[in-house]
Amino acid sequence: MTEENLAQQVKEKLQLEQESRKAKIQALKDLDTKALIERIIITEAELESALRDEINFRDINAGYLSSGNSDCGEVKRILAGLANQAPGKNKEERDAWLISQRTENTDLKDAIDLQKNHAFQHATLQINIDTFRRRLDGLHGVLYLRTAQIKFLTETNN
Repeated sequence: MTEENLAQQVKEKLQLEQESRKAKIQALKDLDTKALIERIIITEAELESALRDEINFRDINAGYLSSGNSDCGEVKRILAGLANQAPGKNKEERDAWLISQRTENTDLKDAIDLQKNHAFQHATLQINIDTFRRRLDGLHGVLYLRTAQIKFLTETNN
C-alpha cells in the first residue's frame, strides 16, 4: 500500500464517520424530546386538575354519593323518616310501602335522581382521571424509548 492509498482510505473513513455523525445528529434532532417532555408536563397538569376536580366534587356532593349498591346518605335519611310513618301491621307491608315511596314520594324520588346524576358525574370524573393516567403512562413509555435511542445514537462505538 502506498501512502496515497493509505491517505485516501483514511480520508474515506473520516468522510464516512462525519456522515454517520451528521446522520446521528439529525436523528437526535428528529426525536424532538423537548416536545415530548412538554407534553408530559401538560398531561401531568391535566391529571392533577382532574384529581382536584374529583376531590372537590366528592367533598361538595358527599351526601349524594353512594358506596357500592347501597343508597346515598340523603336517600337513607329520607327513607328513615318515612319508615317511621310506614303503615302496615307487619314488616313485609311496611317494606312494600317504602319501596312504593321511591316513585310516589317526590322528595325521595328527587334525592334518588340526584344520587344517580351525581354517580354518573363522579364516574365521568374517574374516567377522565384514568384516561390521563393512561396517557401519561404512554408518554413515559415513549420517553423511555427515546432515552434508549439517544443512548444508542450517542455511543462512540457506533
